[in-house]
Amino acid sequence: MDANVYIEAHRRYYAFDIAPGFWDAFSDWAAQGIILSPLPIYDEIAHTKDQLAEWAKAHKESLFVTPDESTVTAYSEIADLAVRHYEPQHVQVFLKGADPWVIAYAKAHDFVVVTMESLKAEQPSKKSSLIAGEIKIPNICQRIEVKFINTFDLLRVLRLTLR
Repeated sequence: MDANVYIEAHRRYYAFDIAPGFWDAFSDWAAQGIILSPLPIYDEIAHTKDQLAEWAKAHKESLFVTPDESTVTAYSEIADLAVRHYEPQHVQVFLKGADPWVIAYAKAHDFVVVTMESLKAEQPSKKSSLIAGEIKIPNICQRIEVKFINTFDLLRVLRLTLR
């Protein structure tokens, strides 16, 4: 799962005081191995001083996984794809973040990526045949045939209802 799944839920629609059932479900699913995020996602959300960071720290062992050899191999393939298709300045930003690790883990383990990002229309650069603009998770997923869904799709698939 991408960091924006946690961050947007926390900040926008499932704050801990409004929808504790959402976070309880995530805790249960993590303990059962139904959901997870690669460790670089933990680094993105645990550095703040808010309730989400505290929750992430409390669930570090059950929810966040260290990339294994197959994930590292998939990451290398994603990095190569990015270098071949996108402008260098955007590749650099993309590869510094956690997004490629999310995709790589899903690719390596035949998982589904959960992200709040949407497919972006890709346009060639005016200077080259490379694709201009920020690299989005769904675009890479589509290129390497990794399924992706958003938070609400996940909740429906796992049949969570908040009452």
